[in-house]
Amino acid sequence: MRQWLSAKSKKRQKSVAIAALCGGTLLLAACQSFEAPGGSLTAEVDAPSATQALQRVNERGLTCWIRSGDRAFRGYALVPELDTRSGDPRILVVRKGNAQGLPQLVISASGDPVRIVTFGPLTGDRLSARINADVLAWSAGRRGCA
Repeated sequence: MRQWLSAKSKKRQKSVAIAALCGGTLLLAACQSFEAPGGSLTAEVDAPSATQALQRVNERGLTCWIRSGDRAFRGYALVPELDTRSGDPRILVVRKGNAQGLPQLVISASGDPVRIVTFGPLTGDRLSARINADVLAWSAGRRGCA
């Protein structure tokens, strides 16, 4: 009988140890800093209007991506379409010198609360996580470059 209790006690100790390890791992994961995932982005942002959110993104994108000479964006240009009379405001990321070509990325905003959506070939690129992080930060009013 005593051996049976000892085996049961060992099982219980093992279960408690596994539960503690899992709990500790979850706690550690929760403490990690947030990094925007890659791929298409759909997010609500704190902005007065869709147009103002995209104006922020356009200004910072021009400064941080295009004018800075950032190697990742060297072959691209931004084309803002912020006139809301023709639909939702959006920013097109196109190949430099081909503003009339198909956009490589579309950043669109609409609604109240403001919802930002990105789509296009660049969302499947390794650069998409950085783009998403920048768009989220800039649309919320952050001024710096990554």
